[in-house]
Amino acid sequence: MTTTGTRFLLRGMGTALPDGRLDNERLGEALGMDPESIFTRTGIVERRIAGAGDTASSLGARAARVALEQAAIDPAEIDLVLLSTYTPDHWLCPTAPELARQIGATRAGAFDLNAACSGGTTAILTATSLVRAGAFRNALVVTSDLTSRFVRPDDPKTRLVFGDGAAAMLLSAAREDDPAAWTLAASTMGADGAGADLFWVPHGGTATPPLNGHRFEEVRTVEMDGRAVFRFGVERGVAVVEELCRRAGLTPDQVAWVIPHQANLRIIAALRERCAVPPERFVVNIDRYGNTASSSIPLALSELLAAGKVRPGDTLLLVAFGAGLTWCGLALRAGG
Repeated sequence: MTTTGTRFLLRGMGTALPDGRLDNERLGEALGMDPESIFTRTGIVERRIAGAGDTASSLGARAARVALEQAAIDPAEIDLVLLSTYTPDHWLCPTAPELARQIGATRAGAFDLNAACSGGTTAILTATSLVRAGAFRNALVVTSDLTSRFVRPDDPKTRLVFGDGAAAMLLSAAREDDPAAWTLAASTMGADGAGADLFWVPHGGTATPPLNGHRFEEVRTVEMDGRAVFRFGVERGVAVVEELCRRAGLTPDQVAWVIPHQANLRIIAALRERCAVPPERFVVNIDRYGNTASSSIPLALSELLAAGKVRPGDTLLLVAFGAGLTWCGLALRAGG
């Protein structure tokens, strides 16, 4: 799959992080592990953890309000609310309508998208395509995942890594001659269902309903094959970077920034070693937040923009890979 030349306005971005923080000292004490070994394995110093009152919709709504304030747009002008999450408020029905209600987007269509950790880039690709097609003028893309609700307290494979967070971006249609417009220079997307059981909640869906005698912990908690996920993330991440450069007609030194999914610092380090893009151009923030699933790339993009590190004409590669298995990469050229 490839998309070229789609132009859009990035009018506002917002993020929301829970107040709760889980550092390696506390986590190590709970799991009987040395805090330094936790950092060595993950590259994480602390994770943000949702509180009892936080939900995918409430955290996403916080991020959305920041994006709308930055964009100076009335919520009633939003045509579409697209929420990327694999941790919805309820398994039935979609969470996006509730999020739209919370922010006052009373005229917007709303739906959820689940591509796991690839969801942020997949949602951006979906929204920009719909805006370009003329289906919507103002699309609000929100990512919100609270993975900490679905990990076992005694499982180091998952509890070491995951944190919670949300991000939002307001995308609008752009004139072809608008110098402020961003350009989707290239995209790539794929999936491999043969790896579905590498990261999943094995019970609770229509294949294994929760009423079949499973314990509550089995129904709601994640299982992960860490080594296989690591191999997949490295191999697919390298392939996505190379494919985006080829499709966008870029040499590696023409890439201003690579924003990879913040799954594990060891995966990002392997991408730095194996990709031809200069290693200092890889964006990393997993140390402060943990793996925030579909929010990880939008959170990093928002920080990069807020720090003034993106110049007009810069090309950014957004490189996502996640459960399912799924992957989605975007080459974005920044507007002026």
